[in-house]
Amino acid sequence: MHAGFVGTGNMGSPMAANVLKAGHRLTVYDVRPEATTELERLGAERAADLPALARAVRATLLSLPNERVVEAVVLGAPGAPGLVEGAQRGDVIFDLSTVSPTSTRRLAARLAERGVRLIDAPVSGSVSGARAGTLAVMLGATAAEVAPWEPVLRAIGTSLFCLGETGRGNILKLLNNYVALTGQAVLCEAMALADRLGVPRDSVADVLGKSSGGSFILERKRAALAAHDYRAGFFVDLARKDLGLALELAGEAGARAEVGREAWRLYGEASERGFGALDSSGLLRLLEPPEDGRR
Repeated sequence: MHAGFVGTGNMGSPMAANVLKAGHRLTVYDVRPEATTELERLGAERAADLPALARAVRATLLSLPNERVVEAVVLGAPGAPGLVEGAQRGDVIFDLSTVSPTSTRRLAARLAERGVRLIDAPVSGSVSGARAGTLAVMLGATAAEVAPWEPVLRAIGTSLFCLGETGRGNILKLLNNYVALTGQAVLCEAMALADRLGVPRDSVADVLGKSSGGSFILERKRAALAAHDYRAGFFVDLARKDLGLALELAGEAGARAEVGREAWRLYGEASERGFGALDSSGLLRLLEPPEDGRR
């Protein structure tokens, strides 16, 4: 199959590489030419611009930071035409980004007028999952709509959830991140408390990992947390953004969200303190004792 891929950053680059490794032909584009160099070495073709990419393929995958960038890539911006300028009727765009369901539905309606299908397909599993090709992909479409392009999607994720309705993929992704990021905030508070009590972080991880306090986040990040290693995988700023989107959903639905709101406030404080480009577990930098000398 021949697919397109736009946005080859921390998550996008390994996902695109796995599409190539699965034997598919791939045309790529990123606003930073250097971001596609390794993919080109692996066999990808770099498009001159977004309309050229859309003309070359029938399905395009997007991995972008927010809905503003998604809309600019798809619809274009002043002086920078978008995918829609080269798309043909029957084409499909899979948006792997995490954005609001409202923006997804709005953009899908705009594209439907041109005969192009937008499917929200946010992913979960972190950068390590992107590298391993083991992500969960949450699709706002039916299995029949996804089926023609399932081989490409299987290259990036081992779990495909076809959720039927446009926007529902992003709803499930935001619910997932709501649970994961609030849980991570509590884990960071517990680690910071352990620091103050003189308990090694390795000991905390050993016990929690075999007890009811264990979690996916702890399993994936225990070594980095023990080493005070907060190099970015999924940024503090992105955690703040995703929790904000989840809180918007809660507000629209009239649901209580006190725990999530406090976690969002903490990630926001970490961002304002200059930790926004750290991994989301870098929230611990805000909470750990100042005598550690790492603030």
